[in-house]
Amino acid sequence: MKSYEDIYSKFFDLSKIKSEDKKEFMRTKLKDFPVAGAVLLHIFTFGIFSLIYYGIVHSKFPKIKQNDFSAGKAIGFMFIPIFNLYWQFVFWLRLVDRINLQFKLRNIKHEVPKSLILTNRILGVIPYINLLTLPILSPICIGVIQSGINKIVHSRE
Repeated sequence: MKSYEDIYSKFFDLSKIKSEDKKEFMRTKLKDFPVAGAVLLHIFTFGIFSLIYYGIVHSKFPKIKQNDFSAGKAIGFMFIPIFNLYWQFVFWLRLVDRINLQFKLRNIKHEVPKSLILTNRILGVIPYINLLTLPILSPICIGVIQSGINKIVHSRE
């Protein structure tokens, strides 16, 4: 399988992908999960559920780029002090990239807004502002991400 370096770019031309690679890229192990359940678990566990659950989701996508990571790396790097400030951007934005690629591969005219997730992460690292934004914006982001995953799951049925 060939590595496609800029495949997560919104401007990437899917016609560059070989048909056998495209079929392989569309193979996911994702499962449907209620959006409300994901949001409530995120709130009640103060984000621990989301860290673990969506870390595991990284492993349920096919590895397309050389630097696509598994659940162990996704979750483990979040526990490295200071480095986790950087890693949370990589973790969440790569998840959005992988979800949006699945939409493109399936010709679904939908997209998880990367700017919303990026805004959430930026505001989440600013002291005091995060106390106001995270209880509101983070659950919204979790709902949007889980809704996108559910659309991918239902597109296979």
